[in-house]
Amino acid sequence: MTKTLFKLIALPIIGLTLGTFGELAHSFSVSASYFKTEKIYNSTPQTLRGNWYSYVNGHMCVTHINKFSVTQTYKGKIHGLFRSNWKGYKKLAVAKIVGSEKYTFNALADKAYQSDGGWKTTYRTINKQKVKVLRDYHGSGGYVDLFRAPIYKSYAK
Repeated sequence: MTKTLFKLIALPIIGLTLGTFGELAHSFSVSASYFKTEKIYNSTPQTLRGNWYSYVNGHMCVTHINKFSVTQTYKGKIHGLFRSNWKGYKKLAVAKIVGSEKYTFNALADKAYQSDGGWKTTYRTINKQKVKVLRDYHGSGGYVDLFRAPIYKSYAK
């Protein structure tokens, strides 16, 4: 009888204790975002929307940014990058990256390989003309410039 009474009292207390410590461990977890970001939105900023062109490995690549999705057309195939109705790190979650002028389309990414590296509009001088470009940054620090009109030369670093 003593063992049964001990089991009835001790086991729930042990379970509650472990559950409490387990919950405390989860409450101190790392941020869910790979980048520290400002407020997250489910639509893209108007300044980034539209078709942006780049030339990659001898082929035209068109990045289509609309209000609720980001897709690319490359070698005749359409590739969905981010959409507002998808789940996980591919869900369109737009936020400005803290400490920079860059935006990320997947603020929900929590690993480097999931991250898009950031995007921002800037200007580039080509043939003594100032041209507005969308700069697509990579995790390694490089970038590719995308233009509003088709171009047939690669501008990447």
